[in-house]
Amino acid sequence: MRLRLLALLALSASTITAIPAQAAETRVVTGVSAYYRVDLGYMVGWTIPKDTSKITGYTVTSIPGNITCIARWDTANKCTFSNQQLGYKTAYTFTVTINTATETGPASSPSNQIKAASIPYAPQIPMAKILSDTSMAIAWVPDPNDGGAPLYGYRVLVWESRSNGDPGAVAYDAIALKPNATVTNLKPSTLYVINVASCNAYGCNSADKWTYISTTGAKGTSTIKPPVVISGGNASTTCWDRTMDGGNASSTGTTITKSNYTCSAPFVDPATYPKIDPTATVLNPVPLATKFDQSISLSWGSYQYSMKAWAATGGVTWFAYLYASSKSPTLGFTIPPVLNSSTPTLCKVDGAWIKFLAPGECIITASVGGDNVWLPSRVATGKITIVS
Repeated sequence: MRLRLLALLALSASTITAIPAQAAETRVVTGVSAYYRVDLGYMVGWTIPKDTSKITGYTVTSIPGNITCIARWDTANKCTFSNQQLGYKTAYTFTVTINTATETGPASSPSNQIKAASIPYAPQIPMAKILSDTSMAIAWVPDPNDGGAPLYGYRVLVWESRSNGDPGAVAYDAIALKPNATVTNLKPSTLYVINVASCNAYGCNSADKWTYISTTGAKGTSTIKPPVVISGGNASTTCWDRTMDGGNASSTGTTITKSNYTCSAPFVDPATYPKIDPTATVLNPVPLATKFDQSISLSWGSYQYSMKAWAATGGVTWFAYLYASSKSPTLGFTIPPVLNSSTPTLCKVDGAWIKFLAPGECIITASVGGDNVWLPSRVATGKITIVS
């Protein structure tokens, strides 16, 4: 009996199939790419694997810091870290891992390196000197802060000043590669407004700082006396600012009026001036390994408008407001949008304006192409029912 029992146990053991251990997750995403947007933060994208079975999401990890961003769903291909999470000072790369219900796969290769950046700080108020009745020299002190991206130069703008002090016709508009410029071909005895802005690939910043100066006349004098700002004080005294009014042709003196703001720093070490790279005009000169999808929309989906009401405005009031992912908060459309009318007998596109031609359903399409960061958008459609 005992021998029979042993034989049965041996036979039973021989028929049991061993259950293999579950294979470890080995899938890895590719093309991990990073891009910094001032308004959004640190964007990370990747190419998902062909086989997405059992994937529950992805974990993106910053290097350094090991701060994580979780993207859920098997088809997710983007995750964004906020500026509050990563700050503004550190340069980062990122890796991505695949998540399943039971484990995490190996880390991907690191992304390209990115760092927070924005428009640069503005230079100090420009200084100007009249060289002749038709020319002037302009100089300025740059701010050392380049916004986190190299400057490609300084935009120098010179306008004629209208009688109310507002800018008039542009006399000079150019990019300077050093903190000074000479402007020629000006009008004699004309008051000019000067503005200088620091520029990098994120935009230009002048902080609304400008100078007024007048060219001389045929006799070497000017009938225009612009306002002059004079400053004083030192480290041991109270700093003060004054605005001196040069008066006019009938005045016998000048008046000095106190301004309610503090003095700015008068000196910046030239060794700290930002370096200028004339080629640094593009945010991402090298294409990302994986470009980001781009959404697009018109500011209206369906709308009704009267031909009579439109004509009463002179026919210029309908502006095609358009949003696209690539639209920069400081530069606007970095990729020019394309607008078309699918109903040319009813309406037409004139630049960014839509002009009505006849009653009916006007259909406008809009799209934005791709670049080194963004994929081309889909085509967005807007409808305007034009009534008489």
